Amino acid sequence: MMKRLLLILVLMALVTGVMAVPLAAGPPATMKVAKVTGTYEYITITGGWRAASISAHATDPVKGTWAWTTFSGDTVRGPVTCLQVSGDDAWLAGPTWDGTGAVFMWVHDGGTPGRAGDTAFTWGADPGQTLETMEALCENMEPPPFEFYGVPYDAFDVVSGNLNVWDAS
Repeated sequence: MMKRLLLILVLMALVTGVMAVPLAAGPPATMKVAKVTGTYEYITITGGWRAASISAHATDPVKGTWAWTTFSGDTVRGPVTCLQVSGDDAWLAGPTWDGTGAVFMWVHDGGTPGRAGDTAFTWGADPGQTLETMEALCENMEPPPFEFYGVPYDAFDVVSGNLNVWDAS
C-alpha cells in the first residue's frame, strides 16, 4: 500500500511540475576521433622496398608518430603534426625527431582484413622542401597521383602488413 502511495505521489509531482527533470539527462555522447594505424611494406616503381609504421589520432592537437625506412635503408622517425582522414583515406605529415627532415604520407585502407586493397605513398622532404611543404600536402588532402618536380607518382600496393583508417563521421 505504501509503495502505491509513493508511486502516485511521484507521478503527480512529475505531472504538476513540482519535480524538475532535466531534458538533456542521459549518458554523454561518445566522441569519435579519426585515426590511422599500421605497419606495412610496399615496393616502389624502381623495385625498391620500403617499410613504414604509423599511429595517429586526429585530436586537437594531433597525437601520433610515424617511422619510415628510406631507399638507403635508414629508418627515420618523428611525430605526426598533420592528420586528415576522409573515409578510407588518410593524409599525414610530420618532422623527423632530430628536425633535419620531414615526410608526407598518404594511406588507403582497402577495407579487408590484412593488406588486400591497402595502398600507400610516402615522400621524404628533398633539399628545399620544408615541414610546411609536407603539411600543406596533408592539409590539401589531394588524392593520388601526387606530383613532385613535375613528375606524377601513384600510390603503391601494400605487400605485407596492414593499414587501418577510421573516419570520425
